[in-house]
Amino acid sequence: MARLQANPNVEANLAFDVIKPGEYLMRVKDVKTTDDNGNDLVSAKGNKYWKVQLEFVETGMLERNDGKGYAKNPGAIFDNSLLVEPSDKQGKLRAFVEACGLTWGDIESDDLRGCEVLARLGTSEYKGEMKNEVKRYIPRS
Repeated sequence: MARLQANPNVEANLAFDVIKPGEYLMRVKDVKTTDDNGNDLVSAKGNKYWKVQLEFVETGMLERNDGKGYAKNPGAIFDNSLLVEPSDKQGKLRAFVEACGLTWGDIESDDLRGCEVLARLGTSEYKGEMKNEVKRYIPRS
């Protein structure tokens, strides 16, 4: 059993701060291609997809979307819209791979972990809460 030494001064934080829409440098923390049972990730529409977890590279000066200063807890951004199949729907996945600085073609998901990408973030509502989402990946110039 693990024991926690609690900090009595820490504030309870129930949610991540929503960041002002814009372009941000993000690092790929994880790429999931299967669920907990080892099955390919498949959307409700039957499309196979990859789930990418992104983290902000620099967190010190991220403006909150509500205008109340800088984010203390920006959290991670999850992109579940990188379709693998059907192959004619791979446009956003291609933009993501190329934003990582890699050549589009056969690729292993592990090759994407740790790369940095420029992403245009927006906001949307999910289950009554605002959240950030990737609108577009910006190609490297």
